[in-house]
Amino acid sequence: MSRTLIAFGSWEQRFKAGVERDLDSTVCQSLVVLYYDRYASRTVAGRRAVRGRCEAKEVRFRDVELEADSFRSCWKRIFSEIEQHVVAGDEVIVDISTMPRDVIWSVFWMLERKGVDVKYVYHSPAEYGGDWLSRDPRPPRIVYKLSGEVGPTDSTTLVLILGYDIQRAKRLIRWYAPERIILGVQVGDRFERNQDLMQRQREELTEQYDGFSFELDAFAEDRGHGAICKAVRDVSEHENVIMSSLGPKLTSVSIYEVQREFSRFGLAYTPANEFSDDYSSGIGLTYTGVIRGRSRS
Repeated sequence: MSRTLIAFGSWEQRFKAGVERDLDSTVCQSLVVLYYDRYASRTVAGRRAVRGRCEAKEVRFRDVELEADSFRSCWKRIFSEIEQHVVAGDEVIVDISTMPRDVIWSVFWMLERKGVDVKYVYHSPAEYGGDWLSRDPRPPRIVYKLSGEVGPTDSTTLVLILGYDIQRAKRLIRWYAPERIILGVQVGDRFERNQDLMQRQREELTEQYDGFSFELDAFAEDRGHGAICKAVRDVSEHENVIMSSLGPKLTSVSIYEVQREFSRFGLAYTPANEFSDDYSSGIGLTYTGVIRGRSRS
């Protein structure tokens, strides 16, 4: 059996530190680092350092450039990589720490399609940055193969897990113009400013739009999966449902697993044009879990 680690190149300190932690804790035969062409110059130092660690450990290294401005091209490139280098029976570890959510969902789906048991790893930062993390949101993307079912005359419900950038949340809302919004609010005190930010966003968005909010904990054992399922249990089969995660990266796992249970729900993601150089600092706790492989058409 071959074991492969898949990560996503970033300028954040936890990219290099996280991959090194992965390689020190698990014997892997190969490492694949996906990265965006748009940020190649910002991630090159980290990718070079990770390559050096692989050479020292005799781990095969491949970095794969993706076209940030074309999700279609990006999806096809990842699909080709997995089809060529992963076979049923392999073990794959996906380090989602700095991986965009639409890439996470695509990688999970592609690996499940091959019947691979996927272990995910998330390294939290020691701290998030200052005044802003991301800004200037781009048009939302519906994720290939996870787009759900759409009834042309049905109303639309948006299930949105809130994060630290309210402009990305508002862009999603304006783009899909849902009749109803269900807001997931992260609870817990792992990061100092979380409670104030979540409360302000909850008040502003529920005041402006028709909907309700619920609480979840992405760092709980189920990554908030149970809370999300409870929040959507009364959604009518005649509603178009779009789900998106802008909150803690671990909610990308729970959102994906909810979509597996409710395949008529679609997954959407809102990229941003700008990300802060000081997005985060250091590396914190590590969280792991398993998504059991199964064949999906």
